[in-house]
Amino acid sequence: MTRVIIKQRYLITLVLVLVPLTLLAFIPFGRIANPVAISKTMDVAHVFAFIFFSGLLYLAIEHHGIWRAMMVSALFSMLLMAVIEWVQPYFGRTASWADIQLGLLGMFIALSGMMVWRCIRNRLLKVAYTLLLIITLVWIVEPVWNEWHSLWLRQQQFPMLGDFESKLEKRLWMSNGKHTQVSLSDKHVVSGVSALKVEMNKGVWNGVRYAAGEQDWREYKTLMMTFYNPGVAFSMNVRIDDGVHAYPQYSERYNGRFQIGEGETTLLVPLTKIAAGPKSRSLDLARISKMILFLGRNKKRQLFYLDNVRLMP
Repeated sequence: MTRVIIKQRYLITLVLVLVPLTLLAFIPFGRIANPVAISKTMDVAHVFAFIFFSGLLYLAIEHHGIWRAMMVSALFSMLLMAVIEWVQPYFGRTASWADIQLGLLGMFIALSGMMVWRCIRNRLLKVAYTLLLIITLVWIVEPVWNEWHSLWLRQQQFPMLGDFESKLEKRLWMSNGKHTQVSLSDKHVVSGVSALKVEMNKGVWNGVRYAAGEQDWREYKTLMMTFYNPGVAFSMNVRIDDGVHAYPQYSERYNGRFQIGEGETTLLVPLTKIAAGPKSRSLDLARISKMILFLGRNKKRQLFYLDNVRLMP
């Protein structure tokens, strides 16, 4: 009788896990302010969802035999993964082979854990498995933690948009274009101990992109950026988007073009000019989502340093 009650509890818990898993799998997110952080969080959610699903399903049917429970749990877990990815496009979501891989990882963690902890008596093996499990879970969770930590840093240092004193800022200032490398450097620093080094090979639209989320710039008057150009002068394009459109056309955003001379150049861009960027409306300074600094087409390798990007009152 006690065993039956325990199995029923596992099944009830399994249903409780399945309901939020289904909601997360099928509810479309639409436009979100921090898509990278949400995407990485969903990746981790796939792993943990199938750790719980596969593990609970195994525990619910373990009394039918260990290997049968293993096979049934694995089969139903893989079937659920396939069904979710097959149905998702009908709900505005995108099917992904990577999601299935993450689900398989979660299933493997759950079933290998059941095998070690419930079927093997060797204590040393259990300790080794536990250490390996902890390392694996840290490896899975670390990118998500760093992503949300960088968003916290962005909020804390606002109205400073980039002083590049933390490696986390590389998650906010990312390469734009296929031929761009972004790194922190101790050369040509305006303040602090590091600046952002942007190296671009031949190509189009190469530069650096700042993920602003949905920042409110209304209380400020000027955008300031300091460049250091070790080579010949070049033209820098500045694009700023708001949260009104996910993929704004050229006429629906701010587009500026500035000459970056040899050596140090400080740009001061009035926010009134930025707000007047779109042709048919004003840019919504309360919902700034993105800023891109890029070259239109560079026919040779180009290098610049960026520091002290901030909003001025």
